[in-house]
Amino acid sequence: MTWLIFGDSHIGAFRHAAESGWITRPCEFFEVGGATAIGLRNPNSQTHALEIFSSHLMPARPDAIPVLQLGEVDCGFVIWWRADKLGEGVEAQLYASINAHLGYVDQLIASGYSQVVLTGAVPPTIQDGQDWGEIANMRREVTTSIAERTELTHRYNALLKNGAQNRNCPFVDITPALLDPATGVLADHYRSDDPNDHHLHSARAGKLWAEALNRIEASAAT
Repeated sequence: MTWLIFGDSHIGAFRHAAESGWITRPCEFFEVGGATAIGLRNPNSQTHALEIFSSHLMPARPDAIPVLQLGEVDCGFVIWWRADKLGEGVEAQLYASINAHLGYVDQLIASGYSQVVLTGAVPPTIQDGQDWGEIANMRREVTTSIAERTELTHRYNALLKNGAQNRNCPFVDITPALLDPATGVLADHYRSDDPNDHHLHSARAGKLWAEALNRIEASAAT
């Protein structure tokens, strides 16, 4: 079986793990930078993620299992931005994103995949008051603290986990391993060596993702 790993640019850590030989199954990657979960309900979204992903994933492939990695952009920016601009509140935007996320999983299952692996959104890396880096500048309208963004990520992932369980799908979340127990936010060890890069450290996070996917494979074999 092949892992079809798709999502936003945070799948780069998965790709690094695959290229390093840490993931035991073959992998294919479908990346749309800036893709959001909420955008999966809109075929005319700015990134066209729904169209791009579906062109690769559908019709269902009997020799493959999709692995979905989305949510960092939602939890770190879009939910807060939409809550402010639309005046609907963070709670409403949280559930709108989750419903779109799980709705696309349902589409994949309805198309013929027996299961989809859901992965937890990665915690935010952009620090309070950060004024360097392209993504930090793009998100400067949202001034919510990293602690609040991290807490929203925890809630988001708990809802994803529940949705996965209800669909008998695997769920993996490396967030607990990434956090500094003293601060509750991302540990410096898992930050990119490039201060302008808002992604996780590709090797250190990649090893955690590889271990998680390999455990799913081992579990399926027993």
